[in-house]
Amino acid sequence: MDERKLESERLFLKPLSFEELLSIKIGMFENIETLIEFEAISDDVRLAISKKIEKMKNINKDIHEWYTYWLIIDKNKQYGIGFIGFKGILYESAYSEVGYSISPNYRGRRLMTEALSLLINWASKFPKCNGIKARVSKSNIGSNRVLTNCNFDFIDSVDDENNYFYRL
Repeated sequence: MDERKLESERLFLKPLSFEELLSIKIGMFENIETLIEFEAISDDVRLAISKKIEKMKNINKDIHEWYTYWLIIDKNKQYGIGFIGFKGILYESAYSEVGYSISPNYRGRRLMTEALSLLINWASKFPKCNGIKARVSKSNIGSNRVLTNCNFDFIDSVDDENNYFYRL
């Protein structure tokens, strides 16, 4: 895997290896290069990591970064504060779905907007990527705001979710 790190003014994004995802899932944090804030690893995050691990078992390492979570690292503290990533590589539709989570201790500072902007910029360098999709609970005001801040277009609401799209 190409161990590239993305960088913005306040953040680094580092793609987690398959082994690092396994370590987070089972709580073996000493196997991870960067310390991660405890509050960043909620039950929902562990469940999402479990799903990613299942998807990633047989993928080619060349497309690892489209499946893994990228650790959001606070540059000042050198501490993992959240996760962001795509739910797989693009195929017929030419778009990929994004998911993300940040520690409650870091919400309301526009850090997730900064992280999502970094990942959008990274994805835009792939000619086969035409866009990014996101599904967010209607009640998750912060996540809806992040998508609006990153210029995602609101598409529709289905049940309790809002659907957004970002065209590259």
